[in-house]
Amino acid sequence: MSGEVFIDWITAHQQHPGGGLPVVFQTLDVKYSREGVALRERACPSVVQGSFDSAIRVGCNGFRVYLSGNVGRFGREDNLFNYRWAGTRAAANRILLDLGLPPFSAGGVSENGDVTRGARVSRLDVTANFAAGSEAQGHAVIRWLASQSVRRAKRGQAGNESVWWANTRKMFKAYLKGPELEAHGMSPDEFQAAWCRRVGLVRVEVEVKKRLLCELGLDDWGGITDEKLEACYHDQTALLRKVDRSDEPDILAGIPARYRMTAAAWLAGQDVRSLLGQASLYRHARVLREYDLDILQYRNVEALRVKVRVVDLQPLAVPDWYQPFLKVVNS
Repeated sequence: MSGEVFIDWITAHQQHPGGGLPVVFQTLDVKYSREGVALRERACPSVVQGSFDSAIRVGCNGFRVYLSGNVGRFGREDNLFNYRWAGTRAAANRILLDLGLPPFSAGGVSENGDVTRGARVSRLDVTANFAAGSEAQGHAVIRWLASQSVRRAKRGQAGNESVWWANTRKMFKAYLKGPELEAHGMSPDEFQAAWCRRVGLVRVEVEVKKRLLCELGLDDWGGITDEKLEACYHDQTALLRKVDRSDEPDILAGIPARYRMTAAAWLAGQDVRSLLGQASLYRHARVLREYDLDILQYRNVEALRVKVRVVDLQPLAVPDWYQPFLKVVNS
């Protein structure tokens, strides 16, 4: 998958103890006591509008510079493919410089010997595109993903076009890019939208939140590399490489006897919630997850003879015709 991962969102900030920077904010949020005394003031970032209905949030209170958004999408018609780390870094800093703000930088030692802290990153959306082969097979990929479970994460779904899981550390998202482009105003007849449908483009994103960024050492502007981002993406998208064992004929034989009847009922399509009390249900669910069976999710079983469809999901490199859209002027 090397070379296929790019960034779709970045949130970062940097402190400048010396102050004196231009003040940039949209509104001022002030919290008062019952006596009418101002207890806290917070400058809310300004929304900077770009062409093609793109926008970035930027703020500065004179000491702290903040930026959040899809900097690679800013001023572009689409983000079918986006920048890797060097391009994202350059795009973010160009926006700050255009507003008269200092660019984000890594920490180091200043001329007078003071140790300076670099910019800190609190969100990164690490992304890759995959080709399912056709739009119908892209729908099949989303349906399969929706039948899976991710530990300690809450699942959401929007039809057969997108599915996601989220917790306090990350958000895993998969969706069909063609319908998403059209939902944002692109005509189905435009080349990019038609191409996405033809190849069955499935976008898989991992929104890496502050907690996980800190754990992986990706919160430090100067310590981020493409290699670290690719390793993070590979680890956090293990679901794509998961093997569905629920149709193996001997799977019940390996399950402890006291949980075997529950597993058999779920595999047959029964709602096991009606068979067990709540405490037993969660105890059985915890054990059966070790066998890749999630009895808390409804199992879709059709009493039909069906042809098994194998979808070969392939990573997509940036095609030659899209390269001009990714031209970066280094800052």
